[in-house]
Amino acid sequence: MRRLLFLVVALAPLLGASEGKAADRDPAVSLAVAAGVDAVGFVVGSALLSTSHGDNVQNDAGWLTIESGFVLAPLAAHGARGQWGRGVVFAAVPASSLAGSATLFAVEPGAIEHGTLPQQRWLWALFGVGLFSSAWGAVDAILTGDKKRTIALQPTVGWGQAGVRIGGTL
Repeated sequence: MRRLLFLVVALAPLLGASEGKAADRDPAVSLAVAAGVDAVGFVVGSALLSTSHGDNVQNDAGWLTIESGFVLAPLAAHGARGQWGRGVVFAAVPASSLAGSATLFAVEPGAIEHGTLPQQRWLWALFGVGLFSSAWGAVDAILTGDKKRTIALQPTVGWGQAGVRIGGTL
């Protein structure tokens, strides 16, 4: 009987419902973390790019450093709210862009300064996708966790028009 009582007392905290701590964390911290990570990535990567003097390896390292900041920003912003799994999901697109850029550099190490026009277009497209998806992840980290805030995306199609309606409570 004592063992059963001990087992119930030991497992009671695990069986009780508790509210997540992520909702209690300040969204401004997520914004500061994301901005800080992106800023560090830009500063370090830009320093490498601007001091390379045409060295392809240093150029590539600088570019990939900037894009690595795009991967880490949504991950760290969601981590500040205690939502690591959600951060991994939002870091997936910038990580794919980073992998695409790394692949381009493996094929053509001089793509930043001496790449062909299609290579330059791919490079900047991957950079833009990484940047904007990272920013979307940071915004999501700010908006999630508080049950009062909602955002809705609704496709709209009408006579002579098509688009997306964005609405919600912030």
